[in-house]
Amino acid sequence: MPYSRFNKSIQTILHSKYLLSLREAFIALLPYFVSSALALLIINSALFFNLINKDNGLYAVLFNGAALILSLFPLIVATSIGFFICKNYGQSGIIGAMLALLSFSLHGQYIIFVQTSFELNPTGATPFAIIIPSISSLLLVLCMRLQPSFDSYLYRVSHFLSEKLRTILPFSLVFFSFYLFMPLLFAIGDIIALWITPDTTNTSVAWLTYQRMIITHGLWFLGIHGDNTFDMLLSPQFLSQPIIPGITAKTFYDTFVLISGTGCFAGLILAALCLQRSGHERNIAKLSIPFTVFNFCEIIVFALPIFLNPIMLVPFILVPSINFILAYFVLSHGWVEVSNIELSWMTPALISGYKVSGGLSGAILQGALILISAVIYYPFLYWHNRQVNFEKAINKLTDKLKISEQLRSTGESVFIAHQRDIDYASKELNQVLNDISEGKLKLYYQPQICQISATVNGFEALLRLQKPNGNLVGPYFLDTLIKHDQTDIIDKWVIEQAQRDLAYFRKQGFFPIISINVNPKVMTNHVLINYLCETFHQFPNQLKIEVVESGYLSDKNKVIKNILKLRSSKIETVIDDFGTGYSSLSMLADLPIDIVKLDKSLLDNAKEESGADFYTYVVELLHKMDKHLVAEGVESQRQLEFVRGLQIETVQGWYYQKALPKQEIRSYLMNFSSHNS
Repeated sequence: MPYSRFNKSIQTILHSKYLLSLREAFIALLPYFVSSALALLIINSALFFNLINKDNGLYAVLFNGAALILSLFPLIVATSIGFFICKNYGQSGIIGAMLALLSFSLHGQYIIFVQTSFELNPTGATPFAIIIPSISSLLLVLCMRLQPSFDSYLYRVSHFLSEKLRTILPFSLVFFSFYLFMPLLFAIGDIIALWITPDTTNTSVAWLTYQRMIITHGLWFLGIHGDNTFDMLLSPQFLSQPIIPGITAKTFYDTFVLISGTGCFAGLILAALCLQRSGHERNIAKLSIPFTVFNFCEIIVFALPIFLNPIMLVPFILVPSINFILAYFVLSHGWVEVSNIELSWMTPALISGYKVSGGLSGAILQGALILISAVIYYPFLYWHNRQVNFEKAINKLTDKLKISEQLRSTGESVFIAHQRDIDYASKELNQVLNDISEGKLKLYYQPQICQISATVNGFEALLRLQKPNGNLVGPYFLDTLIKHDQTDIIDKWVIEQAQRDLAYFRKQGFFPIISINVNPKVMTNHVLINYLCETFHQFPNQLKIEVVESGYLSDKNKVIKNILKLRSSKIETVIDDFGTGYSSLSMLADLPIDIVKLDKSLLDNAKEESGADFYTYVVELLHKMDKHLVAEGVESQRQLEFVRGLQIETVQGWYYQKALPKQEIRSYLMNFSSHNS
């Protein structure tokens, strides 16, 4: 396979939604990893300095607490994976977390019933902590996409509640489906366990120890605590036997193979610190130093990450293998004298080498192995940085070409986030939400004048925000809400306020036709369409829905169905701001829409000859399509005469009147009638 194709394949894997979800799930567990590491560090440090002993009651409390933290690790992993996979695939994260937790606990047999109580059963179940949540979450996503919409049954239910009700059937199907294929998963697990189980008969201690190293590193790569899992599933008794005269396999393994933890991460940290301008790798290395010193590897494994990272798999296996071979060769030739002393697995590198050798020779051997490990890790870290951390390349390209920030955000959404931009966006959204909550939303109404009958034939409801100081401003916040996909609450408010205003007008004795603006995505939402029909069923032929034309391009069939649904409820749909979006006359011809509003910008450009010609051609074409037209933004006598000359039926703009509060509508109608009678 050519290098470029291989490189692209690696990027595809690294940036896959599933792998990114797993990465987020384990990064979210960093507080858990750190707290569990601290618990073990405190216990072992207290024992080392003789602050407590194993017969002490305090030791029992600390030990039991640390043991419980470690025992709950698979449950925490399963919950986090279920949450992030479902969230990143557009479903409810909390539902995914619950399903993953239940499926793993029951079907993975992690919690079992023994006599009269439930007990944790880590043996044999831990490897399923990733497999079962992954299957349950992906199946839930698939079932959610395949199930019927149930919109006709849920249109009166809140969006939050309807979202949860829709998950009941997929949740149940996925949970009970595990009864069908868990026997197959267990059978596959048994085959794998049998395959990786070392043959202890007629096999040297050195080869058994090397096999254990390969197996545990493979498990760590899959996100499973390799050492604990191996010791639970397979017998590690051979580790207490001499691998070389004078030193047991365990002491050899902990001292000269796993220098600073699984994968010899002392060398990885040194290599990361030597990288130039590598923010991610260097920061993770620095963060992990206090823990790696005492041989805790979880932060690097899951935050760099090592697990499921095809780039880092090779050095992760290669480095301890080379350490094993070199250290075995040196010690077996007697170049470094060693003595079999019992050391804690948390003893820092160099100190452990010094104690085992009784001098500097062991520490020097460890130092040499760390340098060799760093040399091996460096090119892979450099490649990892080039493939993953491309923030610098994006910045350089955008600065050079002076293109928009959109390219930056595209790069961020794939893998690396610009924290500054995210913070700014969050502050911007929070500021807008605070402005809305502190102020008061209002609907003001601008009249639409029929040029044929010289009467007011409707009003457009325009959104306004009244500040705490009484100042009235336009809807400056809509762009921010649209950018963050947070327009639902505004759409709901506009719909409900328009209904209240129509009721108010009815009490005043008149029945105006009003138009409201909603986000284009409403036209593809059956729930909101049904909600509109239900809300305005008492006001037939008094409501029009204005949506910008780009909103009709996402799903034409669904949009047509919803337009006809509104029409059957005597609610008309209007294309707003025609000429500013993704204009598609063929699409317009297919839609059952009779009214088109021409955007103000087209009329402003009509002061030039080319702009006037374009406006004229558009109007002529729309008239041939039998569309009723509304000219927006008419502010002068000249503009009024221009649109009248084109026989546009309805005019809206400051020439006639700015938007008015609802309390002034009736008096405006009376004055307009008297002046035009």
